[in-house]
Amino acid sequence: MKKIAIIILFCLLTSKTAGGELIVSDEVIIAPNAVVIPLGKILLVRKDKKYCALKFTEFWTGKTEDDRYAKYESYYQPDGSGNFSAKNVKFVREQLSAPRPRGIGRFAFSFGNRNVRCGSIKLQWSGKTSVYFYKKGKKPDDYGIEIAPTIWTDALEVNVFDPRIQWYIYNEKRQKENIPIEKLWGN
Repeated sequence: MKKIAIIILFCLLTSKTAGGELIVSDEVIIAPNAVVIPLGKILLVRKDKKYCALKFTEFWTGKTEDDRYAKYESYYQPDGSGNFSAKNVKFVREQLSAPRPRGIGRFAFSFGNRNVRCGSIKLQWSGKTSVYFYKKGKKPDDYGIEIAPTIWTDALEVNVFDPRIQWYIYNEKRQKENIPIEKLWGN
């Protein structure tokens, strides 16, 4: 429960409300169990030799601030080449949702889609532009998934072998790190 509260706090830190408008943060947040990326930037995901380029394109709240929604695109490259312009790339564009739970106490329930799909790689969305290192329903642990924030905005720009890329794994002992996007690669 403590880890869920930490992620929710991280998500709140990535945007501010000003007169009803959402202002998107320009920071990458690396947490022990999740990564937050600025809206429109590519987040690379890999497991074994399979790659995914993930980009959040939009997020908003519903009737209440507890009703959260986002849209994302993912490009899945299963052959290990990392070439996102190849014909075998699987493209997904979906909407995520986490409506406010309805009901009382233990009988409260919430439907929605919190699963980010990247081919055979599944991640749990944790609000706004953040994902866990594991899929919904799994306990926090290292499942062999690595995530790397990038400054790219288009999957065709991606070079998964670029030496500037820093890959992160689930690590419950890691301290939360905020990195301004313009300093991500030492620019």
